[in-house]
Amino acid sequence: MERTGFQEIEDFITKTKTIDDIEILQNTFTKEITFLGFDKHTCLSLVDMNDPPPNSILLFSFPEKWVEHYKRQEYYKDDVVLKTILKRPTPYVWKDLNISDRRNQQIFSEAKEFGVSYGMTVPISHYGHYPCSINIAGCNMDIDPLNYHVLHLMALHYYQKVIEIKKLNRDLAITSALSLREAECLLWVSKGKSDQDIGDILSISPTTVREHMTHVREKFKVRTRAQALVIAISCGIILP
Repeated sequence: MERTGFQEIEDFITKTKTIDDIEILQNTFTKEITFLGFDKHTCLSLVDMNDPPPNSILLFSFPEKWVEHYKRQEYYKDDVVLKTILKRPTPYVWKDLNISDRRNQQIFSEAKEFGVSYGMTVPISHYGHYPCSINIAGCNMDIDPLNYHVLHLMALHYYQKVIEIKKLNRDLAITSALSLREAECLLWVSKGKSDQDIGDILSISPTTVREHMTHVREKFKVRTRAQALVIAISCGIILP
């Protein structure tokens, strides 16, 4: 029996429900979009790809040589496929974009050599994250219009799973990075205790407390204790 659009989405959600590995998720999404006329995709935060911030997303299921060339030439700074996500909150197909400028003509021309000829983009705006896009590509021009709607919904779920897995991995890394004493100091800081108070409670000096909290901030890659507390609460290290 031929699958309907709803069944495609339902099957994808079911298949990804227990996935907790980014690479497996990427491969699963690639396989599913193949049934809909495409065979490549990226999930990209709108950031400097050669110097990405820690919480950005840069997932490529494009040919590795093209990705390396794309980054080396810094095409991401001018690529109309990516820049349009700031202007259009809804999905768009690349054939509708204006690529009259020489830079984008060059990008599209070179991309075709790697099988990235046609595609669609799903812009995503998520509170607390950089603007992001799911870019689905291939060589096939004969795409059923219904497939674009199916791909849109699948891409949204794909992004949510990416965020979920990245957060899980980050939480595990952060939790395991803290020593027992650092976690104890952080807990008492969350209760409003001063360094002197914490030192008295743990039978250590206020200077040692400050050193532990410095290590916590370094491991969390934040500047202040308040920021460290926010991360600790989000990771479940401290209960709000």
